[in-house]
Amino acid sequence: MSRGQDSRWRLVRRSLALEFVLVALAASPARAQDDAELRRVFEQILQDPGNPGLNLRYARLAIDRGEIRKALAAYERILAQDPNNEEAKAGIRRIQRELEPTHTRATLLLGGQYESNARRVNRSASTANRHDGTLYARLQATDERRIGPVRWRTEGDVYANYHTQFHDIDYGTAGAHGGPLFALGEGLQIYPFVGGSYSWLTRRTFYTEATAGATLEIDRGHPLKSVSVRWGYEFVGEDFSTRDATFVEVSPRFVFSGLVFERSLTVVSPYWRYNGVFGSGPPGLDPRNEPFPSRYHQLGMRADYFVPIHANITFGIGAIYEYRHYFETVIDKSKNRRDHIVSPSAQLIVASLASGRADLIFSYSFEHRGSNDRLQLYDNHTAGAKILWRF
Repeated sequence: MSRGQDSRWRLVRRSLALEFVLVALAASPARAQDDAELRRVFEQILQDPGNPGLNLRYARLAIDRGEIRKALAAYERILAQDPNNEEAKAGIRRIQRELEPTHTRATLLLGGQYESNARRVNRSASTANRHDGTLYARLQATDERRIGPVRWRTEGDVYANYHTQFHDIDYGTAGAHGGPLFALGEGLQIYPFVGGSYSWLTRRTFYTEATAGATLEIDRGHPLKSVSVRWGYEFVGEDFSTRDATFVEVSPRFVFSGLVFERSLTVVSPYWRYNGVFGSGPPGLDPRNEPFPSRYHQLGMRADYFVPIHANITFGIGAIYEYRHYFETVIDKSKNRRDHIVSPSAQLIVASLASGRADLIFSYSFEHRGSNDRLQLYDNHTAGAKILWRF
């Protein structure tokens, strides 16, 4: 036996001695019958500490009694002898989730930006005044806690903007969703959720949404970090349309470290979305001058690349591409409308301000839409600054 193994086993024997005392002290006349099997298995473990069968039996008995820390010690004894024992590793992961404390995280984003074409109107339109300033705020919160035997996550999101000129496109939304977290294996957990949201446009109800879905979260060595599937039904306000909307979307997320530069980070998020409608009548318009609700399918991808250039300064570049195929005819009534949106961007992040609780972000983006409907062509430049507070 190597010196490292010998040292590890000395620690195991010390922990067994302490655990033996605790088991003895926990015994009482009222619990004597329940303790008998646990003590009998533990006495066998004292003679053969590395026996995986005995330790697994002890862990199961301890879990049945709600004594998960004793089960954790049993799993650790197995791994000291067999580091690749999958049942012991799975048991430790389950216990760690049970022991994980309640935590709540929140961020507040406050910012403003200039837009050269806030309404996204056609480049050949005669509108003289297109530019506008926009102020916006976004509050996001995540809470995780144990409710009975289940680990539960709740997420909330509130966003609102205010235009200095075009108040008819002032927009906001508030919603939340939640659900349990289930482990599927090493480095895998699934988060099924249900929720809802309310959106307003020009101080009137835009739509109310009911949604459900699931996110597979992956904590392994490869770039794929999550895959999310979501469905929703949107009850559109009668001021905007006589139709309701429904959608389904799928969005994986990839994260790559060290591409080109050693400390760089690349995040790639492709997605697919289908929108359907219920009811009759024409669509209304959403805040970006798009028909809503309408039938279309959409493919897109967002990619961002970040690289540190100083101790607390990061430079980022990114791009968004969207292809949207409407099941609606264009102006000549002979074919469906098809749009392509390309939006490159850049940002500078000054991190860890206000004792590490805030980041200052400067950003610029250019948005171009091409379409087989000439009336839908536009360009838009945005530039602004925002501050992100963490609580």
